[in-house]
Amino acid sequence: MQLHHRLVTCLACTLAALPSLACAQAVKVPLSAAEQSGFTRTSTHAEMRTFVKALSAMPAADRLRVGSAGESNEGRDLLTVTVGAPLPKQTTAVAAGDRLRILINANIHGGEVEGKEAVMGILRDFSLGQHEDLLKRAVIVFVPIYNADGNDDIDRKHRVSQNGPDGGVGDRPNAQGLDLNRDFIKVESPECRGLLGLVNRFDPHLFMDLHTTNGSSHGYHLTYSPSLSTNVDAELDGFVRDVFLPEVRGATLEKHGFRTFDYGNFGGRQQKSWSTYDHRPRFGTNYMGLRNRFAVLAEAFSYVPFKMRVAATRAFVLENLRAAVAHEVQLRELCARADRQVVERDASVQFAWDTKLEKGHQQDVLVGILSSVEIEGLGTRRIAGEGFTAEPMLVRDRFTSARRRPLPAAWVVQDADEAVLDVLKLHGLEVTRLTADANVEVSAFMVAKQHRVERPFQGHNEISLDGEWKNHSVHLPAGTLLVRADQALARVAAQLLEPQSEDSLTTWNFFDDHLHLERAHPVLCVDSLAGLDLAGE
Repeated sequence: MQLHHRLVTCLACTLAALPSLACAQAVKVPLSAAEQSGFTRTSTHAEMRTFVKALSAMPAADRLRVGSAGESNEGRDLLTVTVGAPLPKQTTAVAAGDRLRILINANIHGGEVEGKEAVMGILRDFSLGQHEDLLKRAVIVFVPIYNADGNDDIDRKHRVSQNGPDGGVGDRPNAQGLDLNRDFIKVESPECRGLLGLVNRFDPHLFMDLHTTNGSSHGYHLTYSPSLSTNVDAELDGFVRDVFLPEVRGATLEKHGFRTFDYGNFGGRQQKSWSTYDHRPRFGTNYMGLRNRFAVLAEAFSYVPFKMRVAATRAFVLENLRAAVAHEVQLRELCARADRQVVERDASVQFAWDTKLEKGHQQDVLVGILSSVEIEGLGTRRIAGEGFTAEPMLVRDRFTSARRRPLPAAWVVQDADEAVLDVLKLHGLEVTRLTADANVEVSAFMVAKQHRVERPFQGHNEISLDGEWKNHSVHLPAGTLLVRADQALARVAAQLLEPQSEDSLTTWNFFDDHLHLERAHPVLCVDSLAGLDLAGE
């Protein structure tokens, strides 16, 4: 069936919400670099700082506090803006009191700038006294430019295929050459270390990560995804998929005129399909789900005009905020319940692996029409047309794991070096140590085979293991490190430490010096802590 694209009145209203230059001069509100240039360029880190500083002269500036979660590899601030009415004295979970806590991260990839520009507009709204209903019930922290170094490496040769801005955008990796959206397990970048520090202090109920996709030719302005890890709490997952995101999707269309859908790309030989990306928690939104929290990925469609991508991202963020506030009690209760289940060692909390994309279900997906324009000396720009068709196909938007095992009472990390201890603490995990020697019954994973990827990825040769579990008694000396499973972040601990985990410290080579065929993996599991003398670190 052929459908015809028509931007409804709500879309015009959304675009009009971005002030014109004349209007901005009349009321003396700041404009972003994108707005000043007619959306032909994007903001540098310095221009972002100037913009945020100018908000301090706005009527409701007392709702905003500018801070920093650290520095980039090249010394740029990991700028944060905390917003609330009233504004809490500190950006911490305790200071936020009984209000909902939300963290919005933008520009994790330096060339994907729509989230940054949308956040600037939303911050201006708050400084002008708008959206008061949201700020009375939520404290929101924005990280407008997470990848500050990549953002400032602006070049017209980056992301040539996307539909503007003509002045170019930044680069995907940070200054270390790392993809920051693959760093949430190994935590090698200063940016990820800073962000996790903020997450540990603020403990958001909802985390959003704002991106731009240049994939398949679909008919949506923006696509989205919840956490795709199979180790997230089932009730959290069900609520975000079945209630929260469908409401956001409906409101984004009805109020703003923007079409949204589950993130994916076209594929399939025998039958056309629409499939999502990856379940592993090296990706930020997948990782945040392991912390018993809600997470939403947003991907503006790079082939629609730059100005429209910014407007669509802005609308989607605002509707997520409105839905979060509308469901404030449920979000808080579901997060707290998931924490309790882990701390109380509920039998339903297990670790899953051997993961594959589910078979999926039949559903209509909007297929778009693209045209191409050659940009002299650069390459081909792709432009989304105004038409699209709705075609039935297999939609595969989640994963399933074939194998599961109960969590132990604790994981014992033998011969833990400083790198292992450091990354455990960066994730916010509580660690303990034996204060006296002990003979302990353990489950040990006996390594039968190592699979090492020959081609380096992010500077690592990833490893996976085959083997089997065996029970035996071991002598553990005083000082041996343990990570208990009766803590709220036990799902994170399991992901990092389980020998069969598909994205772990083993995967990223932290235990290479201790992996030997026919010998036990250096992480052992104990089912009881009775009789052990332990002290926190």
